Amino acid sequence: MTKDSNDEFLEVYDEQESIHNKEEDVAVLGMLDALDFNKQIQVDDFVDGKFNFRKLMQFLGPGFLVSIAYIDPGNFDTDINAGGSFKYQLLWILLLATVMGCVVQFLASKLGLVTKKDLAQHCHECYSKPVHITLWLMAEIAVIASDIPEVLGTAYALYLLIGMPIPVGVVVTALDTLLFLFLQYLSIRILEVIIAILLGIISLCFFAEMFWSKPDYLEIAAGFVPFWGFGEHKADYISAGIGLVGAVIMPHNLFLHSALVQSRKIGKSDAAIKEAMIYNAVESGLALGVSFLINMAVVCTAAALFFYDPTVGLFEASDLLKQILGGFAPYLFAIALLASGQSSTITGTYAGQFIMEGFLDIKIAQWKRNMITRGIAILPSLAVAIWASTDTMDGIIKWSQVLLSIQLPFAVIPLLNLTSSYRVMGSFRNSWQLISVGWLISIFVIAANISLVVFSIAPFLNIETTLGIVLLVLLLVFSLFYMGFLIYLSRLDIDAISEKMKIETEPEQDQDKDLLSFEIN
Repeated sequence: MTKDSNDEFLEVYDEQESIHNKEEDVAVLGMLDALDFNKQIQVDDFVDGKFNFRKLMQFLGPGFLVSIAYIDPGNFDTDINAGGSFKYQLLWILLLATVMGCVVQFLASKLGLVTKKDLAQHCHECYSKPVHITLWLMAEIAVIASDIPEVLGTAYALYLLIGMPIPVGVVVTALDTLLFLFLQYLSIRILEVIIAILLGIISLCFFAEMFWSKPDYLEIAAGFVPFWGFGEHKADYISAGIGLVGAVIMPHNLFLHSALVQSRKIGKSDAAIKEAMIYNAVESGLALGVSFLINMAVVCTAAALFFYDPTVGLFEASDLLKQILGGFAPYLFAIALLASGQSSTITGTYAGQFIMEGFLDIKIAQWKRNMITRGIAILPSLAVAIWASTDTMDGIIKWSQVLLSIQLPFAVIPLLNLTSSYRVMGSFRNSWQLISVGWLISIFVIAANISLVVFSIAPFLNIETTLGIVLLVLLLVFSLFYMGFLIYLSRLDIDAISEKMKIETEPEQDQDKDLLSFEIN
């Protein structure tokens, strides 16, 4: 064979090999697209009005996925600071925040069970375009704000355990999160089991740390007395307490829970829906109860070992544990931190894909949504890991918690409006008692958020300097817009808006797409 003919043969072979590889890639992606992420778990369809443990096990899962956000590294940073600053005095606020979390999580699960749609989808359908786009942006900011402490915490745990540089740990965390999420292709149950195992690891590690630190159990009991120790350092006490509330109740969790409850296939009768609501409430209560005990263990450990040190945080705790307890204590902390960060990053990415799909009505394969969501959320964390030192990362995590607190009403108020709407919920709309409790929680959270922002910015508001005056003006402008939009949002009549939008869109039902509803093949 001549040299020219040999080259021609190689070119043809390479071309055919390239076509074959492309066909294989397309086939693999096609298989992924064809797999059903939304395959539901069948629940026993008999309704006898009696509590059944076997049926509870069938509902077990969504609440525990949601509870992970209550024990992410951002929570631990806040818990450590609370224990180091006020010993056991803030335990009652932690309990109160968890109870409030149970109420709003119940509303989220109720919305998903009754309507078979999640909170993001309802916001897209029931609010005008400017409003639901604003709510979407707020939800995305919340996902990014929660992702920063989760990813940094995981990366820091890898650094403590194996010496991996934190920026490299951030990238590794992002990649293995996607691998875990691909387990959805097999079954949501597998993902739920993995999260349960990680939750068990977190529990064992922090309970071991707490017993090892030998806390004062009488003082722990006194910590559940409201306002115990409020006399001294009132401003710091309020700021730390509000920080606990903001760290516990996460806005993206409401979107996630309203979507996850739909993974169970239940009957369509009112009796079946009511029964499902009861089982989901019990399951969520158990899950959040576990998360409360873990947070309490962290606060108690910090109170026993670090009091009084108001500067202690997530990135100082390991060194302090090594100095005080020595032995295996810092490694237990690192293992718990790794399990917490990894599990919360998984659920955070999971929430992000529901938010993107629901608000924008984007019809793309779920694995593609995972890639997009993970890609968007990882960039701020990577930037922090590269440019910030571990000395400043605690401060960044605290500001991310402030940002999450600010975002929370943008999820809670629409949730209350929707679950109180007869047009959306029918006979399952909230009772006046539940509406009252829901609005009391919302008002408390909004007031707490404003206070937290003021306390956080107060050290910089020196009106004798130009920077202080500028910050004060910006704070006033922000507060006016913030409160104005929340008041506007709370006064919107979902029933009237839904009816108006239905009338306006009826002539356009033949259109396949609009600006925010498109399909990517």
